[in-house]
Amino acid sequence: MAKSVVVDSDAIFAIYNPNDPLNTQATQTFQQLIAREFQLIYPVTVLFEVISLFQRVLPTPAVTKKLIDMIKNDQFLVQAIDSDILKKSAELFDPTGSKKNTLIDCSVVIVAKKIKASGVFAYDSFYTKQSLKLAEDLIG
Repeated sequence: MAKSVVVDSDAIFAIYNPNDPLNTQATQTFQQLIAREFQLIYPVTVLFEVISLFQRVLPTPAVTKKLIDMIKNDQFLVQAIDSDILKKSAELFDPTGSKKNTLIDCSVVIVAKKIKASGVFAYDSFYTKQSLKLAEDLIG
């Protein structure tokens, strides 16, 4: 079975935004994951989230356009979110909890567990609290 890592939006944002404080760290982690032949799995929810975020916050559409082109050209291994994943994500989601732990984050957890991923490429302790390893721990 191939080694896989589910990618969260904060990792994508850090890689494609040179002004992000995690840019260098995320880029190095990404390169190490590729070098170690991890499959990077992108839940469709994460792609929607990060593209919407880039569209709102970046001064030019260049990065957004690049990501859209990558989607159009099948350059991402995309994980669809079916009704079962959505339901399990909703069960995990706590609307009264941290505003940082969104329904999308819950979908990342459910996808990672469903496909038995090695870990999650993210910078959020929410995932370790869900018994998932962070990508940096996999390559460290």
